[in-house]
Amino acid sequence: MKKIIVVALLASGLAACAQPQAPKEDSRLKEAYSACINTAEGSPDKIEACQSVLNVLKKEKAHEQFATQENIRVMDYQACIQARKTGNDQEVAKRCDKIWQEIRSNNN
Repeated sequence: MKKIIVVALLASGLAACAQPQAPKEDSRLKEAYSACINTAEGSPDKIEACQSVLNVLKKEKAHEQFATQENIRVMDYQACIQARKTGNDQEVAKRCDKIWQEIRSNNN
């Protein structure tokens, strides 16, 4: 958990210091998000930390489309988690697992 928070803070710090045309830092943010997603293992708390990195990516023109699309996936996954908590386990489990796999495969 600490690692995820550190990654999110690092990404936020990089965003605050980033210059408008800084492709090296842009790629670090995307790498930070990818690492965050790959270590989240479907945990809602960890995914929230990843969302912070995604929000920073959304502010970058070069990654705006990716971040918007990925944000929808993360929101869908969180909706699956909520539905699972309300008792719709079987069908929801299939959908949640599929969305989670899409998120991970998109960030490898």
